[in-house]
Amino acid sequence: MQVVFRDAKKTDLPLIQRFTVETGWKDIPENQRGRLDREKWSRHMVKVFEDFAKRKDSKIFVAEDEKHVFLGYFFVGEGFDTMTGMTHGFIYDIFVAAEYRGKGIGKTLIEKAETYCRERGYPRILLMVSAENQPAIRLYTKTGFKTEHMYMGKELG
Repeated sequence: MQVVFRDAKKTDLPLIQRFTVETGWKDIPENQRGRLDREKWSRHMVKVFEDFAKRKDSKIFVAEDEKHVFLGYFFVGEGFDTMTGMTHGFIYDIFVAAEYRGKGIGKTLIEKAETYCRERGYPRILLMVSAENQPAIRLYTKTGFKTEHMYMGKELG
């Protein structure tokens, strides 16, 4: 299958926001989800999405097949490493439509994100993934990402 990339249009944003909110909710550990009001949290995520989308260094690419069928998207921009003071490319979000998962679309999205970041002179690309999202972790590992830092949490109840 041929994958064609295009810049996200304004008309794409409601769908992309919806997927971002849905996948983001699933990435929150269950013990934390129970303490959140999902509607309030969803509004928060839409605001975060809109803020990142307004940044001049952010870009959303939509992936389609040759018949313009939606396959997925990725949202990429500039990140900043507080430890080193260096900037890098950062994948804010990546999504493959359920019916196209396991068909190489995720790998193609990552390759395009890497190309985009290289063209902007970023020496590295980073992303964040839930420890429970094993399919995504397998994809990222397969495409050369390595665990560099761990975010750990502990319940204080």
